[in-house]
Amino acid sequence: MVIPPPAYREFREAYRRGDTATVLGTGQHVLDALGAEGTDASGMTPAVLVMIGAHLARAEHLLDAIAYLERGLAQLPDSRATREVGAGDWYRLLLVQLQLLVGRYQAAWPSIHRLIEPDRSLESRLGATRAQVQVNAAFGDFETAYQLLNTAAGLADRLRSRQQAAMVAGDRAIVLALHGRTIEAASFADAVLPDLARPCPGPLGAWAAAQAVTVAATVARRAADAGDLLTAQRLLFGAEGPAAASGRSIDRGQLALAHGVVAYRAGDLLGAEAPLAEARQLFQSLGCAPAAAQVQWEEAQLARARGLHASAQPLLARAREEFTALGLPAPTP
Repeated sequence: MVIPPPAYREFREAYRRGDTATVLGTGQHVLDALGAEGTDASGMTPAVLVMIGAHLARAEHLLDAIAYLERGLAQLPDSRATREVGAGDWYRLLLVQLQLLVGRYQAAWPSIHRLIEPDRSLESRLGATRAQVQVNAAFGDFETAYQLLNTAAGLADRLRSRQQAAMVAGDRAIVLALHGRTIEAASFADAVLPDLARPCPGPLGAWAAAQAVTVAATVARRAADAGDLLTAQRLLFGAEGPAAASGRSIDRGQLALAHGVVAYRAGDLLGAEAPLAEARQLFQSLGCAPAAAQVQWEEAQLARARGLHASAQPLLARAREEFTALGLPAPTP
């Protein structure tokens, strides 16, 4: 067996201690040290690629992260790198999460189907099932989404993980909200947000905190659409802490979108403009096409409400084009 060069071992230690700057700053050097693709005698190139991808995701370079994770996972099977990263399920789940954020739904399906196989770990099957819930809800298939939520809840129970169970309950709140069942959604959100926002070390804790923002922002928007402004404002207030703690641009974007929608529904048409513009800029810079399309739609509705029909029509047309390009159904006014 060929021993990896010192550059790789130093890189691996930086990865394990969560040193994003070093991982991203030295990653290409390590790849060069291992040798050109196909000539890496140590077999560690796939591990380096997925580790770089994971830290690119942490730095919110989503499209670059997808590219590295896809390359690394494609090269991983039967390589010596499996001694470092196993079958790569955690990285594959991360890849699916990123693909859904940027709207690459079809690209995510092969990984989802691989991860739900009975020979996979409970954690992998749960993550893939939750991804299936997200896809079905996005495309309006709520009946299937509810069935999958029950499957996910069963897997979380078998794991005996309070945080995993809370994340599934958060998924249920989101699906209920998207389905228009906002009273039930708010009830689930109120019950689960304290558990999701509870500090917890490691990737699972980071994912739970991120979902706290997603749950609060999604249910707040839908509650505002339904006219329940008090619930919407209360949920937004509760999401400020987790969003600030995460420091993630995507969380800021979700909150800005929700603040814009709530202000618009409350009749503050001028006050809604700035947060929606901020959300659009953030989502576009991150490459989050579905969220950017949603903002475009909300900006069209706001322009219409302000009587700016000359602006509203092209905004509405562009939003519909963006949803169509993603294969998603456009919202109804």
